[in-house]
Amino acid sequence: MDYKNEFYRTLDKTNEIALATAVAGLPNVRIVNFCYDANKQGILYFATDRENQKVAEFAQNNNVAFTTVPSDGSSVPHARSNHAIVHKSRYTIEEIKDLFIQKIPGYDETLAAIGDTLDVFEIHIEDAFVIVDYETAGAVSFEV
Repeated sequence: MDYKNEFYRTLDKTNEIALATAVAGLPNVRIVNFCYDANKQGILYFATDRENQKVAEFAQNNNVAFTTVPSDGSSVPHARSNHAIVHKSRYTIEEIKDLFIQKIPGYDETLAAIGDTLDVFEIHIEDAFVIVDYETAGAVSFEV
């Protein structure tokens, strides 16, 4: 089975991930919307208010973990990784807003309301585990 293909099929079925950080031994997790560019494998983008607590956490420890949040309420399919790093993107929200708008219904309204407060961040994934169904799962690796 082509688990890289399954990874992207899984990403296409949702627009949220649970993103986990840890600073000074204290874990923290939050749900964020995400998008990706199919031409840049192994990278997810999300935007957040530049004053948000998680931005400070990234500066202290940029190692993150995530799992996709299935949009239909089931637990499969989903993908997860605990081998990823996050950093502020060189892209502005204006430069990649079309990716967000295509992926997340109503995101154009979010941008109109608070777009000037958002910074874009990138999650660079070293490897991920994809659970396709209750009997099929496998790993996928990316060049970081």
